[in-house]
Amino acid sequence: MREAHERQRELLLESELNRQAFRVEFGRVRCRVEQYRRGFQWAQDAWRWAAPLAGFLVARRLAKRTSGIFAKGSRLATLARSAWKIWDIWRSRPSQRSPTSPS
Repeated sequence: MREAHERQRELLLESELNRQAFRVEFGRVRCRVEQYRRGFQWAQDAWRWAAPLAGFLVARRLAKRTSGIFAKGSRLATLARSAWKIWDIWRSRPSQRSPTSPS
């Protein structure tokens, strides 16, 4: 019986040591998660400012190089739209031929 009590006492001490080790490891993990969150938040804040600025700079650079292409494409699209409207009006117009009646 005495051996059983000693064994029980050893197991209780071991479980207490394991609980303390778990608390220490959990604290380390929590610390790392907080460091990650702070670092990630910084990156998000930086991206909020950098993305529009980068987009503006890229658009300016593209505008210098390709403005002629876009302008010509825009004119072509306007011309095609006008031609389509004229075609649609001409097609939907009733025929002006006089119906001939069979005699």
